[in-house]
Amino acid sequence: MKEKVFCTHCGKELGRDFLDGKHRQVCVSCGTVYYENPLPVASVVLANHRREILLVRRAKEPFKDMWCCPIGFAETGESIEDAALRELREEAGIEGRIVQLLDVGSHVNPLYGELLIVTFEVEKTGGVEVGGDDASEARYFPVMNLPKLAFDSQEKAIAKFVELKRDLWSIHDSFETFVESTVKDRIGYPVTLLSDELAAAVQENSEKIVGLWLDDITTNPSTRSYRRLAREDLRARAMVIMGQFGAWLRKEKSEAEFTSFYLGLGKERQEGRVPLEEAISSLSLLKKHVWMFTYSFGVWEKAVDIYRMFELGERLVYFFDRAAYQTAVGYGRKETGD
Repeated sequence: MKEKVFCTHCGKELGRDFLDGKHRQVCVSCGTVYYENPLPVASVVLANHRREILLVRRAKEPFKDMWCCPIGFAETGESIEDAALRELREEAGIEGRIVQLLDVGSHVNPLYGELLIVTFEVEKTGGVEVGGDDASEARYFPVMNLPKLAFDSQEKAIAKFVELKRDLWSIHDSFETFVESTVKDRIGYPVTLLSDELAAAVQENSEKIVGLWLDDITTNPSTRSYRRLAREDLRARAMVIMGQFGAWLRKEKSEAEFTSFYLGLGKERQEGRVPLEEAISSLSLLKKHVWMFTYSFGVWEKAVDIYRMFELGERLVYFFDRAAYQTAVGYGRKETGD
């Protein structure tokens, strides 16, 4: 930083004094102390729905022709938030709304000295992306494939932005995959979903879950007929169903195999004089114990954990509803002689 020579208040020469632990310029006449503070700078991180970050190409030094987020000095009489939105408008042609504070960091600039850069996440509300003011170009870049930025502080702020959005983006991706697979009526999910981790834990603990289910159906009023069936036979059949659930999630079972198994289960239970409503209840109770097992993992503090539970619950409903339907059809086939 260039040192001042004369006092801006009285015009006299400046001297030096040791104040507050530092050497500072002081007016020898009026005693005004000149504190050197970092200049406040407002910076903007704006992403579109494709997870691309808006950058502008600098038209002037320093760092001419390098890319950066919209950035500029806050002016007297405006808030740092207003400065951020003004720079976005002037450099990129975009109107915006402050979403949240992302980062506050320092940067040493060879021309301006020490800067205090305050970075906000901003949402676009209007305008058209076009370079202006100190920017020659404005365009979006994939967040995971950005060019080298002019300011290290902005790279740090974008890294924080990505970390803040990581769970939300993971939920969004998993939900889109789940919905697409369900709408297209696919058996199983050929790509990774957030609930796969919970599904794997269910498979690893199948024996424990089936044990709890056995204790339930042999005492539950809705499954009275199961009290006279051999416990080991029930255990074996339930373990097969648990294995089928895992295979179905991994898309290792065809629709024909799935349908055939539960048609056969319905026929077997009818021949064993188990009422249809009790057979359906037994499947519902098994679904309940799978769900209760995953719920027992602990308190869900993050949105992504809550979503995992929701997603697995939906997959359980989809699997067991189809199983119950085919089981009921198996009863009907017996009665009509099919």
